[in-house]
Amino acid sequence: MANDNDQKTPLYAYLLGELRRRILDGRLPEGSRLPSEAELSDTYDVSRGTVRQALGILTNEGLIERIKGSGSYVRPRNGEVRAVPAPLSKQIGLVLSHASDQLNMEILIGVEKGAKVRGYRVIFSYAEENADQQRRDIQRLVGDEVDGLIVFPVGQDAADEGIAQLKEDNVPFVLVDRYFPDLDSDYVAADNYEGGYRATEHLLILGYRRIAFVYAPSSSLMVTSIRDRWAGYRAALEHYGLPYDERLVYQSPVKRHYEDFFLQESLPEAIFAVNDLEALAILKTAQRRGLRIPEDMAVVGFDDLSFAAHLNPALTTIAQMRTELGLRAVNILIDRIEGASGPFRHIELPTRLVVRESCGARLKVQLTGT
Repeated sequence: MANDNDQKTPLYAYLLGELRRRILDGRLPEGSRLPSEAELSDTYDVSRGTVRQALGILTNEGLIERIKGSGSYVRPRNGEVRAVPAPLSKQIGLVLSHASDQLNMEILIGVEKGAKVRGYRVIFSYAEENADQQRRDIQRLVGDEVDGLIVFPVGQDAADEGIAQLKEDNVPFVLVDRYFPDLDSDYVAADNYEGGYRATEHLLILGYRRIAFVYAPSSSLMVTSIRDRWAGYRAALEHYGLPYDERLVYQSPVKRHYEDFFLQESLPEAIFAVNDLEALAILKTAQRRGLRIPEDMAVVGFDDLSFAAHLNPALTTIAQMRTELGLRAVNILIDRIEGASGPFRHIELPTRLVVRESCGARLKVQLTGT
């Protein structure tokens, strides 16, 4: 953008004037397609929001018409634009929350598998649980004109402006693993409520009564995957007639750091960790402090990551269908891209309890002699 403009002129007004002049003097003839939002943003060095503001005014003035899935066209003076929708690029974008954890990578495998069968290519990026990076990744992929997006939302907030903008702009998208209760959309997740219930119920059936729920500092109870596991934990306690005790709900102050937790005067009998990585940190900390698992404290995780079966003691956990999450999400997305309508789909895949040594099941059998 030229730097000799009056600095008091809003950026959208400068862009609006440029496009209006080009339309009125014929440099952008009737029926022609305007450059995409991404191209205008780059050409004039302004944000996508500024571009949308200028295009919105031109639409209200009757100079252009914006056609979903095709673009913005200069209106004829005496009729409507009759544009052919732009052909599909056969590309979808995938924004992951992490680069290297097993859950994200197996979701990627499922997405690629499903996309390949249906003739689509996957472009992916990862936000490393950073909301700003996630927003930039979404904007870049939309700018690359992918046909739709699958997003594994970062786990810090109960809402996200970048994802909400996708809905406002009618960009097809599907959320995976996490969703936003106040933003209705297609999503695919594990049945985290049922998984949390089963993990807690298993410990209750084994006779434990003081059961803690622990989760990571990078998340919050506003994140649906965490909230639903916690809600399942609470429901199991209530069903078995035990009061909910907030003192037994613990958020680690530092990533996978539980030293302070084990300084409590009265430790819980068992722990339901929100995922296997937190469970691993708990096992290591307990062992450093001379506690025996499961003799002194039982531990149950969530995810059934590949290392869980090889720990000492092997980790009891809740298994979820990680690859299936990606496969279901990509099929819903491609259906939407190719014209499927109807209510948003909310898919929650079943989970499964995997019993190993860390919960103390075998120990309880030995002690009872049954």
